Amino acid sequence: MLEPLKNKLSLASNFPTPPAIALQIVALAGDPEIDVGKVASTISKDPGLTAKVLRVANSPLYSKRRRSENLRQALVALGLNAATTLALSFSLVSTYKRGTGAGINYARYWRRAILGASAARSFGALTGVRSPEDIFLAALLQDIAILGVDRVQPDFYCALPAEATHAEIAAHEMSLLGTDHAALGSWLLRQWRLPEALCATVEASHDPASAADAVGVAARCVAVGSECVEFLLAHPGGADVQPLAAHALAWLGIGGEELAQVMTTLVAEIPEIERLFDTAILEAEVAAAILDQAREILTIRNLQAIDQVSSLRETAEHLEARTTALEDRQRRDPLTGLFNRGFLDDTLHREFGNAIAGRWPLSIVFADLDRFKQVNDTHGHPTGDSVLIETARLFMSAVRESDYVARYGGEEFVLVLPGLATEGAIAICDRILMKLRGARHQVAGGSIRVTASLGLATLDTPPAFKRVSELIEAADRCVYAAKRGGRDRLVCFDSARSTNSAVG
Repeated sequence: MLEPLKNKLSLASNFPTPPAIALQIVALAGDPEIDVGKVASTISKDPGLTAKVLRVANSPLYSKRRRSENLRQALVALGLNAATTLALSFSLVSTYKRGTGAGINYARYWRRAILGASAARSFGALTGVRSPEDIFLAALLQDIAILGVDRVQPDFYCALPAEATHAEIAAHEMSLLGTDHAALGSWLLRQWRLPEALCATVEASHDPASAADAVGVAARCVAVGSECVEFLLAHPGGADVQPLAAHALAWLGIGGEELAQVMTTLVAEIPEIERLFDTAILEAEVAAAILDQAREILTIRNLQAIDQVSSLRETAEHLEARTTALEDRQRRDPLTGLFNRGFLDDTLHREFGNAIAGRWPLSIVFADLDRFKQVNDTHGHPTGDSVLIETARLFMSAVRESDYVARYGGEEFVLVLPGLATEGAIAICDRILMKLRGARHQVAGGSIRVTASLGLATLDTPPAFKRVSELIEAADRCVYAAKRGGRDRLVCFDSARSTNSAVG
């Protein structure tokens, strides 16, 4: 019966394959050279998807200190991997959320899928996985085969009660097919050419203890998230929290207190989750009652958290950290730790192209320390090196996490500020000037102050610069204007008049 069913799924027109936008996002996820421009270009083809990514970047679940005003800023705020995974999630949900079935309650199915995915992501974050969003997507799709079977064989699940649990559904499938929807779902996802790690996580989600390495951790997060949502969707008093607590402890090392905290946070996030996915999940009063019951049981039992990580995982993470450190060292200036000239050149060309394609601003700041030669001549090169190191630290403390700071050569520095228009870039430059004015560098017999002259040029919409070299030259010219104007100041390039205008 299994092979005929697979054939039906392969040929079914009423159970569509992922939309073109989703397949393009999948291709991006597998691209080792993935960058903001490629992701933005793909997502922006779907205005609805673009709006959702912006919405999620600014939601309480994900937002950072700064609000994302455009798609580029949203992608940086979320991180490329998380943004790509979330975009794929939204695209797939919009495709498969529509429709009804004979044996499955679609509203309950999506409540369970979305809430379970959110729970799995929380468990992933708690256990320290690098990409909780990958776990979110795996949990969201772990039951996708249920929808497929229901569409191609409408009477398959009719014998089950309307409120059938996840375990009851799986047992029903095993009795009739000799397999369950986890195995069938992983097969289906492979047919769609989704990432292998995602397929393997779904396949292992019903037997997570058997899987190892990153897939095993992800599968265990998905499984515990699934049990968590089963408990939350049950009526108060209708479910036992102990199996959930036991698996959270054994599989993830999460004790009763931490489990209760995850569930509390999850319930608090339900209104925002409902808003992001345009679906109703659980009434607040019901969720609160179930949560109170869970807290009471977990407190009474007082399950002890375990604190152990396998040596294999430690070794893998150690080797990965060493590899990352070596790669990072190759693109850093050995004295200041800032990015070097080679990495800067690549970054400038990439961000210029991204800004043109995405129609977002890009600001470039050139900084040249004032009278730095006198510091070396008077106090010696060790003091000069110390000044450069401290200046680099001050620059880094003034910019955003998404910005780039590089040593251009000698006492010259360059700041690349993607997605930031002139006004925002001026605010950063003002912070830099203030920090430099307030810094004192210790020398024999006292201290000295070293200021800088800054030049700012911004690529706006419509773009005033056709090539990145023109943007760089404009910022560089402004530095010389700042020097001529008395140093310790910022000069901005006025693209409207193609002249330099000082900004105090």
